[in-house]
Amino acid sequence: MKFLSTEWCDTYAESWKNNEELKKGLKRFSGNFVYRVSDKEGEIIPLQVNIVKGEVTYHGVLNGDKIEFDMWATLDGWRRVIQGELGVKKAMMSSGFGFKGSKIKAAMYMGSFERSIKMMSDLDTEF
Repeated sequence: MKFLSTEWCDTYAESWKNNEELKKGLKRFSGNFVYRVSDKEGEIIPLQVNIVKGEVTYHGVLNGDKIEFDMWATLDGWRRVIQGELGVKKAMMSSGFGFKGSKIKAAMYMGSFERSIKMMSDLDTEF
């Protein structure tokens, strides 16, 4: 599946729904994320994921909601993280990754946010 394709997004949301540890870690979290590919804007559509008390309530194209957490990287940056060449925390501190949102709220849920990105490595992803 191509990274951030409709099929990939559906599979990611299904993986989230089946990940009890992730949902438990985010049971007090409600908000949304957007994942973008910075060097393929216009080619690869960003993925929006809305979460209410740890559960995915929406996933797909940007729907006009105010975005709480916005993450972006080059396609190669995402590939390196998803394939385990670069850790999530290290990637978030590197210049190739961007993050916009409440750093305080992100710190409160960092373990679960990290799990949600590491979970991407379980998907059969083509870059």
